[in-house]
Amino acid sequence: MTASTPSKPFRFRDLPSEIRPCIRNKIYRIILCEFDHSPGEFGVVDDDFMEDVLHLPRVERRIETSILRTSKETYREAYDIMVKTNRFVKVTSAEGMPVVGALSGQQTPVVTQEKFLVDQFKGYVLSVHFGLKKQRDNRASRDSAWHEPLTAMILHRHLDKLCQGIKDGDAHSPGFSESLKISIRMAPVLDNIQSNNIMPSFDGFFLEKMQKTLFAPLRANLHGYKGVEVKGHVDSAVATALRQDIAKDPYSDPAAVLTQYMTAKEEGTRLFQEGQVELGCLQWQDAAVEIDMLIVSSSWPDLVRQGKQEFVSQLAQVYFIMRLNIIHVQLSNWSESSFVAEVLAKDSLNCAFESLKQDYWMKGYKHAVSVAHKAKFFFRYATFLRLQADPSNKERALGFINLALRKQPGDPGILREKDKILEWMRQL
Repeated sequence: MTASTPSKPFRFRDLPSEIRPCIRNKIYRIILCEFDHSPGEFGVVDDDFMEDVLHLPRVERRIETSILRTSKETYREAYDIMVKTNRFVKVTSAEGMPVVGALSGQQTPVVTQEKFLVDQFKGYVLSVHFGLKKQRDNRASRDSAWHEPLTAMILHRHLDKLCQGIKDGDAHSPGFSESLKISIRMAPVLDNIQSNNIMPSFDGFFLEKMQKTLFAPLRANLHGYKGVEVKGHVDSAVATALRQDIAKDPYSDPAAVLTQYMTAKEEGTRLFQEGQVELGCLQWQDAAVEIDMLIVSSSWPDLVRQGKQEFVSQLAQVYFIMRLNIIHVQLSNWSESSFVAEVLAKDSLNCAFESLKQDYWMKGYKHAVSVAHKAKFFFRYATFLRLQADPSNKERALGFINLALRKQPGDPGILREKDKILEWMRQL
């Protein structure tokens, strides 16, 4: 042992009292607050595709909790820093709510989904529960796993992702917004202080300013949800303001809505023309899905009442064109990623077709598109069926390409596609 080697192990609490408060918070943060986002990895698409999609990325932990067992005083100090820095949020959902799918869509990082661990931990700054106003029938849902109940722990810095996923809920499950009941509890950690004499008090932390900070992602991202309750250790004025903000309809001005989606369509076109095809397509996809959710939201009836048929017809036109554009891009991508291209192209074909039905946009209205757009729709549907290569669809493919030719007689592109379809039929 050299002269410089200590004869006893270093003990954190042996630091001089005037020095220790200056460095303890940094040490506690290093030991208890080192979380990294470990993104999910998706491999080649196979039969386990849905399982991969529903997999939530984990927050990689490099923390060491053994310091909490050192002494009561160290526990109190360290726990105080851990809770204030990490700001853990408990997220739960009732069976029948597509919260798992919504979180997966945004790849929201989670600390853990182990129910026992989530329930055992008591240091939450917020808890958010997504429940049902009344029981819903989800038998027609695309995948029952999307509607499994969820119990998870996340960090507050990822709460905005959770909220963005919830905004997409109607895309996963029609009627989601109308049936959703959100229960928010401020500072659940304070519920355990009286029954646990070694817990820190958190005096001066959950003041009005901090309450607003913790609620900020909810206020910024969630709108149009009427069934909201705010409980816990919260100022009544702050709770009322949050309920009112979340209840506000996100869309109230037809002109602003139309401008928003016309701009999105043009931005997608600009990106496409500049060679940024995938970004352009993503712009169209995001806008089209938002419109899908808008027309089933509580905002839609009032927008129709204000804007009348003029507003509806213009928005329907923007929507149909974006769907046509998405189909075009996905058909072009078929050879590179046939699975994804098929899913996205089929979805947009179906959505475009549905949008032309009577009463789809408003009662008594049926959207009509130009001859040129009808020809493009029939042409792209025929191409889609040929690329699918399902022999049972050969006559449908020929029928659609003939419909396209009736709309645009002699069009070279349509004639070339007809030749490809006929050649495919001869090879069967």
